[in-house]
Amino acid sequence: MLDYVLRRLVYTLITVFAVASILFVLFRMLPGEPTLQVISPAMDPAVQERMKEAFGLNQPVGLQYLIYLKNLVTLEWGRSFVSAQEVTDILSYRFWNTILLMAAGMCLTLVLGIGMGIIMAWKRNSPVDVGGTIVGLVFQAAPPFITGLLLLMVLSYRLGLFPTGGMYPPGARPDGLLDLLLMPEFWHRIVLPTLTVGMYYISTPMLIMRDSMLEVLGSDFIELARAKGLKPRVVMFRHAARNALLGVVTIAGIMVGFAVGGQVVVESLFSWPGMGQLMVESAASHDYPVAQGTFLMLAILVISLNFLTDILYSYLDPRIKITAKGMN
Repeated sequence: MLDYVLRRLVYTLITVFAVASILFVLFRMLPGEPTLQVISPAMDPAVQERMKEAFGLNQPVGLQYLIYLKNLVTLEWGRSFVSAQEVTDILSYRFWNTILLMAAGMCLTLVLGIGMGIIMAWKRNSPVDVGGTIVGLVFQAAPPFITGLLLLMVLSYRLGLFPTGGMYPPGARPDGLLDLLLMPEFWHRIVLPTLTVGMYYISTPMLIMRDSMLEVLGSDFIELARAKGLKPRVVMFRHAARNALLGVVTIAGIMVGFAVGGQVVVESLFSWPGMGQLMVESAASHDYPVAQGTFLMLAILVISLNFLTDILYSYLDPRIKITAKGMN
């Protein structure tokens, strides 16, 4: 088990290195001159050279790449071209805002999706099964932008039940994460974006759990459990659901990756100060250090979640034997 975890960890680090290298190349191939944000052509040439030196832009590209890799390890990701703030300081604030929203949306998606999938499989071809499938497909077909707009129109503008956007009231910025979590306005404002994320992604775990449950319910060990006289609830949750969860775990890492990318739309729609909104703002203003750091942080998040997904396999299904060579 330990050998397999170490092997997967090495693969994960190699993937992060490859993504970081690709980002370095891509952002230097984009059109536009990033230094125009801080260095005006009207400045004295000597001043321009000093400013380029301050941002490390006067070095050859190869040397810039080596410095970039060193800074990547030491978490010195440079300064914003626009605000001159440390990129890590900007990301540390925005990152947790995105994590809170994504965690709320994914918890809603997985809990309701898995629960509905179990019930739909247990009551196969019933009105609950058919109705759940139709609702799930309708939610999946509606883009988050449309769903979010409808929620805003009905629950915010029409009924006035929720604020239109933001993470907290103007002028009430909390001192830290704990202060934010203790703020009632925060939980009031996170409802609509959480519903938007949950409604779009709920069909994936729900339908996969339903299909996996139907496959597991036809297995021999389920018939044996029923023959022993176990209660239907015990058979459904302890034996069938646990084995059927593998299908959901397989897709969960990928689904979270798509959800992270989808945060751009949700955060922009609800004015949520997270990584998605920062990605759009920094790319539009050619603030390459911030944009590069944002993309890299999100990539590391998705890669790390995929790593954890692989490790969870051994816990959910005892039939899977983890060896140093992989899964057998």
